Amino acid sequence: MSINNEVIGLSLQERIANIIDSVGYFGVAAKDLTQGRELFINADETFNTASVIKVPIMIELFRRVYEDNVSLDDRLILEDRFRTGGSGILKEFRSGLQLTLWDLCVAMIALSDNVATNMLIDYLGIDAINRCMDSLGAHNTRLHRMVGFKSIKPDQPKGLGRTTPRDMMMIFQKLAEGNVISESASEEMIAILAKQHDRNMIPRLLPIDYDSVSGDYDSAIVANKTGAVDGVRNDVALIRFADGRQWVICILTKDLRDLSWKVDHEGEIAIAKIALEIYKEWI
Repeated sequence: MSINNEVIGLSLQERIANIIDSVGYFGVAAKDLTQGRELFINADETFNTASVIKVPIMIELFRRVYEDNVSLDDRLILEDRFRTGGSGILKEFRSGLQLTLWDLCVAMIALSDNVATNMLIDYLGIDAINRCMDSLGAHNTRLHRMVGFKSIKPDQPKGLGRTTPRDMMMIFQKLAEGNVISESASEEMIAILAKQHDRNMIPRLLPIDYDSVSGDYDSAIVANKTGAVDGVRNDVALIRFADGRQWVICILTKDLRDLSWKVDHEGEIAIAKIALEIYKEWI
């Protein structure tokens, strides 16, 4: 017979501890932006961002659009030097293809396209992206390099980037409150994040219906960005309810026991269960 942890009086932190036991190392930063409730677990620890770092890249792109008169209709050319493995579709396309900055941004976020990411990093510059994070107060968030799966030199950081759960929660809170560049820029970026195709972590078990054909939600919009490499699964999400409530949930991991790439990955399931416990506690 199953036992409901809420019935026997376990706290939210205790229920989460039971979920992550022996799975790996987890960091959580979550905030109910409407009522001010917060949850922090290892929130100031540093984690490999994996593809979550693509959110800062998007933010610097929009800063250029709003402050430097760059147009999202400007085009970049797909070249062989940007090719890499991993997620995305552009690696299958021929060189010479011209793509708008808008196309590349949507591909980078919605499909986590690594070639699109490399094209934008090359266009924007790593230093500029990191300065953008400093301007937001996300001093622990850094992009290290372009995406690549070849041998990393000894003096190069192993991860694509680094961050803390608190930093990523703060960035998404600023987006939700319209404080990243401008209110209109923040809303445009949230709309792109809501196009996310990877729903296997934070949104996975939430009782929020999503139509994958139309892209429509019923009771809430989930705007999120995931990341995954061996031993790491990450997700950070803004959940915006129809009644106006807004939550931000960031769950980062490292040293995961499950090194597989299966659909029911242990780390992804744990993240989904943590998000559900937060939902049940706060709803």
